[in-house]
Amino acid sequence: MAQTYLLKGDVARPGRIEVEKGTTLRQIVEELGGGMANGKAFKAMQIGGPSGGLVTADELDLPLDFKALAPWGCRRGDGVITVLDEDRCMVDVTYSFLRATQADFCGKCVSCREGTKRMAELMGSLVECKADDAAVGMMLELGEVVHMTAFCSLGKGCASTMNVAASAFADDFQNHIEGNCPLCKQETRLPIAPGDGVPYDRKRIVIDPEKCKGCSRCARSCHAEAISGELKSPFHIDPEKCVKCYTCIELCAFGAIEEVTIDG
Repeated sequence: MAQTYLLKGDVARPGRIEVEKGTTLRQIVEELGGGMANGKAFKAMQIGGPSGGLVTADELDLPLDFKALAPWGCRRGDGVITVLDEDRCMVDVTYSFLRATQADFCGKCVSCREGTKRMAELMGSLVECKADDAAVGMMLELGEVVHMTAFCSLGKGCASTMNVAASAFADDFQNHIEGNCPLCKQETRLPIAPGDGVPYDRKRIVIDPEKCKGCSRCARSCHAEAISGELKSPFHIDPEKCVKCYTCIELCAFGAIEEVTIDG
């Protein structure tokens, strides 16, 4: 069964795409996305939104299968796939995704609430070339702490993009530590904007009663206690409690849970 994603970033044909099971990341870029824009080379792909993961050219022949992509922290998340070309500075990209994560958390767990804030502050200093190796090391350690202690997938995945970027694109980070990033100097485009562009308060996670089997897996996994219902009957999500971490969407084996855009 095909799944819908929003493909954005530095591809020739950004937009909504239907991805069949077994489709590789390379096919998503070259076939569904029409290849890289302006003839530039591929650098990385961010999958799953702010708390998703980052893959490099070495992983392009892997399928869009989240078990296969788990080592890179990839998850379905908000269903957004962002392609980045060779001229994107990964420090700047990582900062954009960290700020988006920090803005979306629910604030329930202290490690995520305070940890993402401090990580974003440290990354902001690095963007401005005011951070050293020790600051980068502290940022990575904070990411590990938040990953281990956060309640939901949003918090657990907040450092995934940063970890891969710092390892796979160490030169970008070193350039900022040394105060001289050639990619940032030549960049004239707007920064990469994480997410699908829909305001947070216009998003809602809903359960289709026709598809829901009443297994309760979503309710048992919801740290916000936003899902209720009775076994073998359709469950319901309270929009006032839901923090839109997408964990329930990823866990539902029946495709009964989806994100919708509401009016207003």
